Amino acid sequence: MTKKETLSTGRQRWGRPRLNPETARSNRVVTFVTNGELAKLERIAEQERISLSAAAHRILSRLLKDA
Repeated sequence: MTKKETLSTGRQRWGRPRLNPETARSNRVVTFVTNGELAKLERIAEQERISLSAAAHRILSRLLKDA
C-alpha cells in the first residue's frame, strides 16, 4: 500500500511501511563492554558514519554468518 492508497475506512495510511517479519530486528541483546571496547566500537561507528547500534549489529551479523 503506498501513501496515496487509502485504508478501507477511507483514511490515508501514513508512516513507515511494515518490514518483513523475517528481516525485522525485533529482539534486544544487552551486554556490557570495557572502556577500551567502547572506544574501539565508537571509532568503527565514526569511521563508517553509522550509529553504535548499527556498528555492533554489523559486527555481530558477520560473526554469526560465519558460525
